[in-house]
Amino acid sequence: MTLYEEVFEWPRLTYGAALERLAARSPERELFVFHHVEIPESDGRATRRAYTAADFLTAVNRLAWGLLALGVAPGERVALWLANLPEAAIAQFAIAKIGAVVVPLNTRFKAGELEYVLRQSEAATLITMDRFLDAEYEAVIRTLCPEANVYPPGRLRSRRFPNLKRLITLGPGAPGMFAYSHVLALGADPHWERALRQREADVRPDDVVLIQYTSGSTAFPKGVMLAHDQTLRNAFLMAGRAGFDESDRVLSAMPMFHIGGSVCALLGAVTRGYVLHMMTKFDAGETLRLFEEERITAYIGIETMFLMLRDHPDFSRRDRSSLRKGWAAGPPALLQMIADEIGIRHVCSVYGLSEASPNVCITDWRDARERRLRTNGRPHPGVEVEIRDPETGERLAPGQAGEICVRGYNVMMGYYNMPDETARAIDAEGWLHTGDLGALTEERYLVFLGRLKDVLRVGGENVSALEVENFLLAHPKIIAAAIIGVPDPQWGEVPAAFVKLKEGERLTEEEVIAYCRRHLAPFKVPRYVRFVSEFPMTGSGKIQKSQLRESFERERRGGIESPLPAS
Repeated sequence: MTLYEEVFEWPRLTYGAALERLAARSPERELFVFHHVEIPESDGRATRRAYTAADFLTAVNRLAWGLLALGVAPGERVALWLANLPEAAIAQFAIAKIGAVVVPLNTRFKAGELEYVLRQSEAATLITMDRFLDAEYEAVIRTLCPEANVYPPGRLRSRRFPNLKRLITLGPGAPGMFAYSHVLALGADPHWERALRQREADVRPDDVVLIQYTSGSTAFPKGVMLAHDQTLRNAFLMAGRAGFDESDRVLSAMPMFHIGGSVCALLGAVTRGYVLHMMTKFDAGETLRLFEEERITAYIGIETMFLMLRDHPDFSRRDRSSLRKGWAAGPPALLQMIADEIGIRHVCSVYGLSEASPNVCITDWRDARERRLRTNGRPHPGVEVEIRDPETGERLAPGQAGEICVRGYNVMMGYYNMPDETARAIDAEGWLHTGDLGALTEERYLVFLGRLKDVLRVGGENVSALEVENFLLAHPKIIAAAIIGVPDPQWGEVPAAFVKLKEGERLTEEEVIAYCRRHLAPFKVPRYVRFVSEFPMTGSGKIQKSQLRESFERERRGGIESPLPAS
């Protein structure tokens, strides 16, 4: 039995139809406000770019016309290597309108990670920017794809990326790359307006619209295939449980390459009609300023963001009285801090994963405080959750801990070009085996208890231990490696590497970390390196990571000698 009657009124739509529905209902209301914290104005504040629903729809259609003029086909994968800029949101909807598929790329990817996702997704078009923070994006792309210096824009022939045809940059244009402005100009002919209407008529709510790459327990990220209806419906229900409506001004720095940004935040605004303020990147001081000056009513973020807000020097000097709502994933102590110290008294706790569109459970903003702080909420309408014994598959009773299994409209359509991985994740009865540990209360509220699979959660990013281990094994001096997660006050947990060197070789902790920094996204880089001559092993020949964690914790508690043999 549920505590609140949920009125389900979201129709089956595509992204384009959902946006047009909102624009027809409230054309002049602000929909998106982008705060670019990397381009300060003369007064030192962030650049503010606002769009009404009608303005945004116009911008989306203009880009869609240009993409049609370039020849982007239905079902084609279009990769976005972009920060939280207006063009990233515009591109997401424009790509969806023409029946193509969005492939978001992590802005912190290094060359090898970018290469893997572009190849595995078989992306035919890449939209990027010239630079962001300290990364030169165009330069990275040219290193991977030197043919861009030879072939004209739109006619790329790359040895490394046989499917890649088009490169588009937000910059002024470069050899082998279309400028974004040029793409818009290509679509100016009225013919493309008619072509877009014809293309949109063929797009269906159950078509794949998003391939979201996620680091699971495998050595390489997997592309989660999600459809229009799945993600729109999920965002609508999640925002409703959190109490977000047209009166709200929601602030988010969740990156749009993450499903929390591209679905929960962005599609929540389109389906519920709230004003979404988006930051190019998280900055605690700028967030506090926006709370005060934009009279933000709801904030969504990850554990690290909330901790950095509380510890910022401006925290007590800024007015946060407009804040009432929000959601976060984290332990009860974090939720209590958000409610009591930051002042988001109706904060909701969430549980989800990319493979579930992504939200499975969220508390209702009207739930009793203790329930909101100490559980992760009930499943959405149309979603089932069971707790199974991870060894036997037996369904467990309320209060018993086991693997969280999910079935319903929100379960992914599979991993792109990975049928074996898909079959391992989704059983014959349609249950998604999450690899997460949890329990259900008698009232069917979920309590997340941790991970069964070997995945770290570093500042909101999933990090596959196996991926980092395999990377370390490519070092010519390393013969074995194991990655564990260790607690960190700012990032939740961070990677620690235990490394065994080849006979006669020498390395320092600093050298291993520097090696990783050159090739891995920052959140994957081990913060600590410990050298061992032997690993503790199970009877079946697996490294006992529980003993590695115990060893690291003993060391942290005060220099107690490690029981592991040093190298």
